[in-house]
Amino acid sequence: MGIRIFYIFAILYAVISGLGLINYELSAPYIYLFLFAVLAYYIAYVSFRKIELVHTVIAGVAANLSVQLTGGLSSPLFFLYFLTFPLIGFRDSSRNYWIASLTIIGIELCSGLIVRRVQMLPIAFLIIAVLVIGYIIDSMRRRESGITRSLLRYEARDQFFAPVTYGSDKLMTSVGEIDRHKGIERPLLYFVKFIHNVFNANTTAIFTRNEDRIVLVQGFSHSELFVPETVVETQSGLYRRAITDRTSILIKEYAQSPDELGYYRGAVQVNSVMMAPVVLIDEVVGVLVMDKKIGSFHEKDKAVFDEAANTAGFLLAMLRLYEKARYDVQHLSSIAELAEKLHRRLDLQEILSDTIQAFKHFMPCDDISIAKVDEFDDSGEVLVSTYIKENTRFSLNDGLVGFVARHKNSIIKDDLTKGNLVTFKKEVKTSNASFVGVPIQQDDEILGVIWLEDHQRRKFNEDDVRVLNILSYQLSLAWQRATLYDKVKELSIRDGLTDLYNHRHFQETLEAKLKKVDELVLVLLDIDHFKKINDTYGHQAGDKVLKFLGRLISQIGIAARYGGEEFAIIIPKCSLKKGMDKAVRMKDQLLKSEIGVDQTKIKFTVSIGIAHYPSDAESRVELIEKADRALYTAKEQGRDRIIIAQTMKER
Repeated sequence: MGIRIFYIFAILYAVISGLGLINYELSAPYIYLFLFAVLAYYIAYVSFRKIELVHTVIAGVAANLSVQLTGGLSSPLFFLYFLTFPLIGFRDSSRNYWIASLTIIGIELCSGLIVRRVQMLPIAFLIIAVLVIGYIIDSMRRRESGITRSLLRYEARDQFFAPVTYGSDKLMTSVGEIDRHKGIERPLLYFVKFIHNVFNANTTAIFTRNEDRIVLVQGFSHSELFVPETVVETQSGLYRRAITDRTSILIKEYAQSPDELGYYRGAVQVNSVMMAPVVLIDEVVGVLVMDKKIGSFHEKDKAVFDEAANTAGFLLAMLRLYEKARYDVQHLSSIAELAEKLHRRLDLQEILSDTIQAFKHFMPCDDISIAKVDEFDDSGEVLVSTYIKENTRFSLNDGLVGFVARHKNSIIKDDLTKGNLVTFKKEVKTSNASFVGVPIQQDDEILGVIWLEDHQRRKFNEDDVRVLNILSYQLSLAWQRATLYDKVKELSIRDGLTDLYNHRHFQETLEAKLKKVDELVLVLLDIDHFKKINDTYGHQAGDKVLKFLGRLISQIGIAARYGGEEFAIIIPKCSLKKGMDKAVRMKDQLLKSEIGVDQTKIKFTVSIGIAHYPSDAESRVELIEKADRALYTAKEQGRDRIIIAQTMKER
């Protein structure tokens, strides 16, 4: 009742505005006030989840009221119409766009004529704008509809020949081993062609059911107006009756329009029609339809046609069983191959790359991603993905990936466009429609999540989840082995006391850096009178001094324990001046520091030698020799100082 009253008031407003009763020329303050109010509503209009006619009417009234009260066709707010029309066109239906825009043009034209302020140029611009915007919007919607229909046909065909989710014991037939072939649709194609010739039909077509639509899978026709890319709505009509009642239909003298059959484009003569549901177990999965141009079908024809529809159901069941068997064989073989490859790898990045490549091969989809999970931090990090930037972090509370990780269970989503679902991070939107994700875990420990996405709806099923779980288990074993290998490898290159790199790794790193960078600084330092610290305070105090210095120098560059109380720092991509500055700041900080041992505070100093590549040396051995000579000079000149190899001057 309330909405009816609103529309009555809207019609009354249109009449009043058209009569020019609110055509005024209010001053500037009102202009800004109207402009602010209209723009505020337009922002809200754009953000509405679902646009209804009432919202569009308010948008049109707001623009028209602002223009009428500030001068009509000569109003400075006249430009609001050129903002109003695109907003309505893109947010509301085509029908409501034309109603709103033509009503506004009519109001402005009538108002201008009545108050004798008609200006044809603004009206002409308004009409042209409405027509151009309407044409653009209609073209975009037709294109979008075409893309949607093509995608729907692709999805429907894929579902029609999908592997079964039931056992062969449910059928009164059996299927043996069949060699793999690409023409899975071929048996059905020949069957449709066969019955088409038997009945001497004008057109024979078999449709697959897809929600409230049916999509043409196979068809033969003698008519040039036959449309192979047919999608038919089944909310009403013959198809609806055949599906709902699960009964065949015979129309001996067809009097309806051929458009109701859906697969003709233009005027076609149809004299008789037969239609029957294709039933698989207890579900109507499609419709078989046939029409005749000359002559009529009879009851005997209908009985044979019913048998043909039943045969089509059994044939489809056999094809699906074959797809199931082929699916299992292919995936078990691929799983074995991937498991063998993973167990030969020790590098985690290589393991993940192999996994991604394997999935692309035997589980075709648009996007694959793998992320590691930190349960304690309640976060995840993308390790490898076909569309997400690596090392992208996300909260486990944001989306489907986090749900998989938190509940340690798999998830399938058939349509991501429904319900504003988030895949893994709120800020990252996906253009895909289907999602399947499984946890990567070993016993109760969650390591990560692997998930697949595809633009096609209902792409994944429970068989995919089963395969993914097997693969994720194999991946978890390889993942743990790679992690353990990294830990052992890391321990082998670290000094046990200071946790800095050891002498051997320092030499390897320096050699590698010299090949990669244009310049670097090498700093060698030695603790002054370290033996005296050990003798005076004990070896535990000496260990504390070594650990403290290790933590300090690790903040400057690539730090290593060179030997005993001697340390080395590699500072890549660093000039001599910057290297000197870092060494000076480190030394100043050291002078301010004290190490507590029992009730005693220990202070110590270091001697430092600095060499620069390539100005001081061109090889690893020569660079170390120059830095070592500078360090020796610093100790010889009294310790507690910095010496630069290039100048051998105290700093």
